[in-house]
Amino acid sequence: MFSVIDSAGRFPSYDRLNDEIIAYQLSLFRPFRYLLDEYQALYNKQLVLNFTQEQREDYLIGMMKVNFLKRLESSVHSFAITMGRTVAKIQDIKARIERFQKHQAENPDIDLGNVDLADVEDEELRDALEVGRGLVYKMAHLDLDRWKKDLKRDQVQLEYLADEAGKIDATRDAKLAALKQIIVRKFENPSTTVDGRLNRKVLVFTAFADTADYLYRSLHPWVREELGVHMAVVSGGSTPCRTTFGKPDFNHILINFSPLSKNRSVMKSMPQEGEIDLLIGTDCISEGQNLQDCDLAVNYDIHWNPVRIIQRFGRIDRIGSRNQAVHLVNFWPTQDLNKYINLKNRVEARMALVDIAATSEDNVLNVDELQDLIQDDLKYRDKQLLRLKDEILDLEDFNESVALSEFTLDDFRLELAKYIEANRTVLEEAPLGLYAVVPADAKYKQVAPGVVFCLRQTGDTAGNETVNPLQPYFLVYVWDDGTVRFTFAQPKQILEIFRLLCVDRREAIRALCDAFDAETKDGSEMSRYTALLKKAVVSIESTFRKRAVDNMLSSRSGLLTDSGKQVSATTDFDLITWLVIR
Repeated sequence: MFSVIDSAGRFPSYDRLNDEIIAYQLSLFRPFRYLLDEYQALYNKQLVLNFTQEQREDYLIGMMKVNFLKRLESSVHSFAITMGRTVAKIQDIKARIERFQKHQAENPDIDLGNVDLADVEDEELRDALEVGRGLVYKMAHLDLDRWKKDLKRDQVQLEYLADEAGKIDATRDAKLAALKQIIVRKFENPSTTVDGRLNRKVLVFTAFADTADYLYRSLHPWVREELGVHMAVVSGGSTPCRTTFGKPDFNHILINFSPLSKNRSVMKSMPQEGEIDLLIGTDCISEGQNLQDCDLAVNYDIHWNPVRIIQRFGRIDRIGSRNQAVHLVNFWPTQDLNKYINLKNRVEARMALVDIAATSEDNVLNVDELQDLIQDDLKYRDKQLLRLKDEILDLEDFNESVALSEFTLDDFRLELAKYIEANRTVLEEAPLGLYAVVPADAKYKQVAPGVVFCLRQTGDTAGNETVNPLQPYFLVYVWDDGTVRFTFAQPKQILEIFRLLCVDRREAIRALCDAFDAETKDGSEMSRYTALLKKAVVSIESTFRKRAVDNMLSSRSGLLTDSGKQVSATTDFDLITWLVIR
């Protein structure tokens, strides 16, 4: 859905602000522009991949503008905070310039461009002699009057936006009002689960902690007094959790929000009556949590990587859900998504290349290959993002790009630990290549006849953990028709299927084993399974490269691994075990 920003109609639209912000100079972030001519060669050192410091600052400003728009998309409250912080930075740099100029006027005979900071006792003066973090500029080398003039212009522009955004409180916030309508409809018309329970739970995602806090503060009195239900917020990091029910603890909140899927009934220390029906959270809960008591997820802002949207939805769209259907509502910042997409692609692709270049690493992919991968990945994302306006995509649509950097084995650790302890000798002595045959389960469309392969990459794989959460092991689920249903980027889904089909089975299913032996002529005719294994290996290579690019576009560090450790067509694997699903 799409919502305007200000119900009073006095604040500019997202599209108008997009055009205005793109035109801003943001001179705070480009000191190179103000270098005196005689010093430009000193600072404009050539970086690898042909990027100069001047270009780097230009791309940084592009990233800052993109961040402004991301904050506006999240909430006008977050946007006001960011504008205020940026204005404060401008005021700080202006004050430093004025301190420097005052000292310069009082000491005309001192060359302040060559002063050793270690000899300066005055902390404020020492702070005023230089500016910059990555690349430090001497104030004496800059045209400070021209810089101050441009900083003043930027300050006026951003102060206006900060002031106007700050005037939009909860009574004027049109997007907040639209969210309240969604919550009301859900609470007044709860769905019914397959076992007859009424379900009125709503899970709201946002990218930013301050938006989550704003939503909690704005909705809290209304939810408690008018709707009479409990709500909570979790943001991760140092931001405290808050709740109207139970302890304000991350795990306690999630258990009280999804008591059935979290098995609250066996936790004697937890309350057994009452629960949370509205949960607001950031992506700290987008992975590794089972929240399928809920059947409605709302993306209050859109992550520009569509995979993150599906990961959020995956908290409630899970095997074993008691809900007859699950629903997803996305808030879009503008109806013109093409402008939205083109801006972020242009800026993020350039900045990713610049950051890779700045590492001066020689062992990443070559430049042409890197640029091709980035463009291919961005085009792929664009198509999926546009599709998400009209439909809910399945994880299979993202087989090659899903990023599960937060993946852990927490959901399986206890069962695994018990099994390993009870069968340690058998496991240690087991040969490679063991397999089992199990029946598919018609209740789950994800589980079709095929094979789950567990492979191990040989050699030194240190550093690849950011790409493969189970490094050096790879789990791949291939259907009989050659479709790679789940790649190694989706280990949790594969493990859930594995557990669904195999838990509590103590003996081989003789009928299936006999049918398999007949099909393969007692293992002498394995061409069908060899072909599926090749499909799995090809998918590993392709997914590894795409995930490396995905990591780079998210954190710009994903490709900084030794090229010899990256998965390629020549990589050797051991077949550890495989599960045949018939």
